[in-house]
Amino acid sequence: MSDLVSTAFSQAAPADERAEALGVLQKAHMPGTSDLMPSPAIQELVEHIQDQYAHQEMALAKSAQIFQFPGRPDKPVGMQSVYLDGLQIFARGDYFERPNPVGFEMLRTMVEQTPVLNAVLLTRIRQVQRFAAPQDGGRGSGFLITHRDRLHKLTKSELEQTQLLSRFLTNCGWEFNPRQRRRLKRDTLSQFLAKVVRESLTYDSAPIETEMKVDKKKGFDGFYSVDGSTIRLCTDEGYQGDDEIYAVQAIQGRVVTAYSYDDLIYEPRNPRADVRLAGYGLGETELLIKVVTGFLNAMTYNSKGFDDNSIPKGILHLTGEYDTRDLAAFRRYWNAMVKGVNNAWTLPVMVSKDSDSKAAFERIDAGFDEMHFSKWMTFLVSVICAIYGMSPAEINFDSFSGGNTSPLGGSDTAEKLAASKDSGLRPLMAYLESLLSDYLIADFSDSLVFRWAGLDEVDEAQRLDIRKTILTVNEMRAEEGYEAMEGPIGEAPVNPTLSGIWMQLSRPGGEGDEPSEQENEDAPDQNQDEDMGPGQNNDDTEEDDGPMDGQSGEIGNEDGAFTKAASGLVPFSQAIPEIWRIVG
Repeated sequence: MSDLVSTAFSQAAPADERAEALGVLQKAHMPGTSDLMPSPAIQELVEHIQDQYAHQEMALAKSAQIFQFPGRPDKPVGMQSVYLDGLQIFARGDYFERPNPVGFEMLRTMVEQTPVLNAVLLTRIRQVQRFAAPQDGGRGSGFLITHRDRLHKLTKSELEQTQLLSRFLTNCGWEFNPRQRRRLKRDTLSQFLAKVVRESLTYDSAPIETEMKVDKKKGFDGFYSVDGSTIRLCTDEGYQGDDEIYAVQAIQGRVVTAYSYDDLIYEPRNPRADVRLAGYGLGETELLIKVVTGFLNAMTYNSKGFDDNSIPKGILHLTGEYDTRDLAAFRRYWNAMVKGVNNAWTLPVMVSKDSDSKAAFERIDAGFDEMHFSKWMTFLVSVICAIYGMSPAEINFDSFSGGNTSPLGGSDTAEKLAASKDSGLRPLMAYLESLLSDYLIADFSDSLVFRWAGLDEVDEAQRLDIRKTILTVNEMRAEEGYEAMEGPIGEAPVNPTLSGIWMQLSRPGGEGDEPSEQENEDAPDQNQDEDMGPGQNNDDTEEDDGPMDGQSGEIGNEDGAFTKAASGLVPFSQAIPEIWRIVG
């Protein structure tokens, strides 16, 4: 081994011998498999270090999934994505403004100055106000407080609770005295819905302030509609460091009220996930700025045409020799007869001296018999109604595709109005229903919900036809508040189609039994009339002429009224299966 060492590291040795000696030494000193395994004590230490590194890598991987973003605090629970981009919003201290092309005041003024927008809003407000009272007797328009499960039958205590909640909603709180309610600045439900609908359709901002009882565990004491143009949402830090305050009321740039999640309901009707909005909605008026501008320009043009129009209707051309005094007098007479208000349509007079004396009128204006841009205005109205999900027929305007026909005429008017309500009124009613049910009724009971009733009205004649098809006489009398009739007539069907079958089944023995001998003797010969010649009378037929046979008695007359009770009649409800078997 010493010779190999001296040869491997000797400078005088040949190169090939040095390389061979080094190879032998490396093989001799290379560790084996047993030498690489650490002792048991060292193995435990190695495993502990490996576990520590594994935990650190896992924690680092989890923290790398969420990046800190300006304007968003570190929250251990809830939404981890960016909800509000603090670099794109216009923040004023603790709240930020809603980004829109114009301000709230401009949107309000635009609605107030545009008749079509006012017509749309007032129509929707009147339609919603029809449902501002509890439904009476299961008929008509209104609202109901009912169980979440439609198949559930309300108990007596639940029925009393629904009646109390109906009064709570009708009075916008637990104060039922009108004068005291006015002192508290509370509205009726009809007034409240009118305010909420107008705010929502104008700004898509319909905040509702909720007043809690002194003991907050007892829930709400009342609720109020708030001006949507004054509400501003706070950033994620809240107001003055309190993250429970998520909205404030700002008037003229000054914060006057701060709201927590228990004090204010702020749910946009058209929500968006835009990080520049973070809770604000999108009002229809924001989408109609250019359309309303065009409509107002067209209205102004037409108004000026009738009011301040200085363009003459034409030129009067006089030919011949006329004196100056005659011309001046002619102008005075003519202008006194044809000049309009504010000197409109002043007539120019031209004189030419020719041998032939005559007067000619040259017309140069287009005339205002029909409004200019009428089709353009119809198009603008149709666009406005389309944005609001409304048919122009609902506000008595022509549709852009309707031509010269009236929007309220034609066989498809009912279908147009129904489709208009489906696209505009129903979503609005669903929004209000969800708002009142989730934020007000749910605070008192998880099993009760708020629902609109009578949204799909059935014509009274159609309702009567349906009832006459399926009800008996006593059932109809009960619905109308009359006492039940005694005897089998009360169990007879109102439907005249089923009356004959019911009477046939009501005879003793029912349908299909063999007639008795007495019935055979009393029954007229069916072939007797066929054997008789012209002019011959059947005396038996005249004597037995009546609505039914002799055994059943006189059951019905030609008017369909029951005049004499039959014996042995069965109830209509028991005869229904057999009736359908015969009819089918």
